[in-house]
Amino acid sequence: MKRITLITAFLFLFVLITKAQQGQIKGLLTDSTASNPLADATVALLYGSDSSLAATVFTDKKGAFSIPGVAMGNYRVYITYLGYKPIFKSITVSPANPVVNMGNVQLKGKGITLNEVEIVQEVPPVVVKIDTLEFNAGSFKTRENAVVEDLLKKLPGVSVDKDGVITAQGETVKRVLVDGKPFFGDDPKLATKNLPADIIDKIQLIDRKSDQAQFTGIDDGNTEKAINITIKKDKKHGVFGRASAGYGTDEHFATNASVNNFTDSRQLSFLGSGNNVNNLGYTQQDVFNFNSGNTGGGGGGNGGGRSGGGGRGASSSTISSLGGNNNTGITRNWNAGLNFNQDYGTKLKVNASYLVSDTRVQTQTLSAKQTFLADTSYYYNNNSGSVANTTNNRINMRMEYQIDSMHSLIVTPVFTYTDGNNFSGNSYQSLDINKVKTIEGSSVNTSNATSPNFSTTALFRKKFNKVGRTVSANFSFGYNTTTRQNFYKTSDSHLATDTSAAYTSGYDRLTDADNLGRNFGVSLTYTEPITKTRFLELTYAWNHNYSSSNNLTYDHDATTEKYDKLNDSLSNIFENTFQTQQAGINIHTQKFKYDYTVGVNVQFSNLDNINVSRSTHITQHTINYYPSASFNYNFEQGRRFRIRYSGSTTQPTVQQLQPLPDLTSSLYVQQGNPDLKPTFTHSFNVGYNAFNRSTFRGFFTNIRTNFSENKIVNANRTDTSGKQYTKPMNANGAYTIDGFMVNTIPVNKKNNSTINFNTSLSYGRDVSFSTTGTDFSSAVKTFNKSYSITQGLGFNYFYKELFDVSTTASAQYSAARYDIQPAANTNYFNYSFMVDFNVNLPAGFIIGSDLTYTLNAGRAAGYNVDVTMLNAFISKSVFKQKQGLIKLYGYDILKRNVSISRSTGENYIQDTNNMVLQQYFMLSFTYFLKKFGTSGNDRQRRDGPPGMRGFPGMRGGGFPGGGMPGG
Repeated sequence: MKRITLITAFLFLFVLITKAQQGQIKGLLTDSTASNPLADATVALLYGSDSSLAATVFTDKKGAFSIPGVAMGNYRVYITYLGYKPIFKSITVSPANPVVNMGNVQLKGKGITLNEVEIVQEVPPVVVKIDTLEFNAGSFKTRENAVVEDLLKKLPGVSVDKDGVITAQGETVKRVLVDGKPFFGDDPKLATKNLPADIIDKIQLIDRKSDQAQFTGIDDGNTEKAINITIKKDKKHGVFGRASAGYGTDEHFATNASVNNFTDSRQLSFLGSGNNVNNLGYTQQDVFNFNSGNTGGGGGGNGGGRSGGGGRGASSSTISSLGGNNNTGITRNWNAGLNFNQDYGTKLKVNASYLVSDTRVQTQTLSAKQTFLADTSYYYNNNSGSVANTTNNRINMRMEYQIDSMHSLIVTPVFTYTDGNNFSGNSYQSLDINKVKTIEGSSVNTSNATSPNFSTTALFRKKFNKVGRTVSANFSFGYNTTTRQNFYKTSDSHLATDTSAAYTSGYDRLTDADNLGRNFGVSLTYTEPITKTRFLELTYAWNHNYSSSNNLTYDHDATTEKYDKLNDSLSNIFENTFQTQQAGINIHTQKFKYDYTVGVNVQFSNLDNINVSRSTHITQHTINYYPSASFNYNFEQGRRFRIRYSGSTTQPTVQQLQPLPDLTSSLYVQQGNPDLKPTFTHSFNVGYNAFNRSTFRGFFTNIRTNFSENKIVNANRTDTSGKQYTKPMNANGAYTIDGFMVNTIPVNKKNNSTINFNTSLSYGRDVSFSTTGTDFSSAVKTFNKSYSITQGLGFNYFYKELFDVSTTASAQYSAARYDIQPAANTNYFNYSFMVDFNVNLPAGFIIGSDLTYTLNAGRAAGYNVDVTMLNAFISKSVFKQKQGLIKLYGYDILKRNVSISRSTGENYIQDTNNMVLQQYFMLSFTYFLKKFGTSGNDRQRRDGPPGMRGFPGMRGGGFPGGGMPGG
């Protein structure tokens, strides 16, 4: 804690020192008549010594500009405005003259002669639009052969964690586009970890609306944080990529390759990699959860704690993670993929990608869980391990056809095929309130499953001659099936207590499960202009979801050595149909600075459940009325306020409706509930964003709340031996409130150092039922509350391409409060500090290191540990143009890596310690492929005055012949 305090004090002292002895430069920009002010002109401040960029500002509506916080020294002011000749002026800021007033600066219009053509395009470092924040990549220097992920880390308001997850303005980025086109579907990591940074022209942070909203211009509330990467024009004529291979201690290896060919109308990319150092390079999707449902998953391994005791009726929980690595277990992965984008003329755009992966994950987990009842507590300890192998094939497609100026069609099919197997072993024990052992046992589980899935949407859109009148129809279809086979064997010893005698139990069983799901849907939207700024929107949606589950369990026959004895009590066949109809009417008003939508919606839900095995039939009909509303206001200077309300329905899953108990664990028996109702959730969202394109200062905040009706929560029952039973039930009274604030503050005008303040808060109230009776009819409703507040501080600094360093420090306080047993209330803390640096040395050498230190308190015995995680590397560029790189990398050099987490739920606290990858050293070689063609503008784009090549206020220099006036 003292170290963190000292670091924080140092950062604040650094800020104060840099702001001492600062001056100001100001002036007024007009045309040559001195009567017309020039607004939004680019004013660049260059250091007099080397003409490198010190600051960039823009003139206001009156043509005035001001550059505050300028250190003492000699400078040159470079002023440009499209259609006018640029001006260069030398100035000096001194203690005797700290405020330099340049007065009325007049620009002359450009004349065009027959023997000279000058093309100058202004590209400011940042452009602020209504829903987009655009960064000029040339303003943020990265080291040689960096990838897009390295560039993103330098952008104000953007962070990238060790797993490659991108957070922009406090929100997780869900999609990365390349020139507006999908890159391997929706997985951001495949673009950010493979595309080189030096081909990037711009990075655009977008609040991306749905295809429907983009067409009508009416916000439907379906937005996501996305990034669009635009490629430099001169990088669209050739082939680029990289190939690397490395081998290290303890037989660790890593290899990868990427080849890309981009043109204005086509993108073609190949990716391939393999390693056993937990580096997937993509986001895992379509991976089997072998421990879910009625499949005999984790056995008794989790000791009543699947997802923290949630099981099939899991309620939300709060999880706090610690340790040097978020990746748990040891992963070996091979993958390969191909991405294709092609524009066929102006009417047809086609995107297709294929990714295949083969993954092996080995895990080992220790957990300690405490479960609370009204008058007692029980403890569960678990030691489990597993090995899972999964092969996944995924095809994504998007075809956009512009039929004519009035009609368009977008079709997006997705196909996946997954095949996997899993072996797990567990040992577990249950203890009473005095921590006296009552049950101990073990289980072995072997599972294998296959799952082909297909889904597609087709969006047809039509415009009419009357502006604002549109009609759209969106059709959707999905088909998924899973065939699963589980062998599980348990052995349990029930120990003698005051109320029971000792005995031993166990079983050896096989379950064959076939699950099928189909869904159909259609949504219609019609818009009609009422006035020039007001529109009427009518919506209708129909969705039909069908699911069936066929689970047959067989006991092992010791005589025949076969699984041929059908266990009726554990076998079940049922079908479930869930259908919704929703209609809405909305009025949308769109003004210059603001827009708002108000409306009302009604939703009819019908559930039809047929249990074939038990000859029961359940039907449910519900109606939900709810308003819809949104308001957006756009201030000047890149500030935006938004507020939104929406409603949504979540149907019970197949496993939650299954009345069949899961008896794979002697400690934890899960049972479904066919009487479950759909959950309806009210969501409120309020946000404010502000970004100053001149100073690079940003402030982003957001508050979200969710209130649930008929939320599916757990009912918990525990017998005298400590055996726990759970059943999902509906309950009201659950809600969550969370928010964040991100404050980005540049330290100096060179835009190479920033301080980031990150604050997040959350509060939630959850519901559960508990009883010690013989059934759930006597269960009592109880509440638990969870709190969390995290304060983070980050500092980033980079000096051109030579040196960059980033540090972060955070403190987190979390608490849980239980109405059922206040004595179990808990408080725990998490402190962390991280520093990451890279230095370019002479002769092509680079050294770098990242250090993470974490400290925690308030957890169970054995889980309060401090962790120091140190990684480092040294590399050497070889060959001409640095096309080769030799690198020696050390991971977990101090052998201190661990992964510890705490989860809290409706009536439990669970601490978990997972196996993680530990120390290794690896030597690797990388070859960079860069073969680009030339275009007529390449020479002119490269030319420019010294220190101004790549100047963020200009693209291409802007001075004929590359000279500098007065230089």
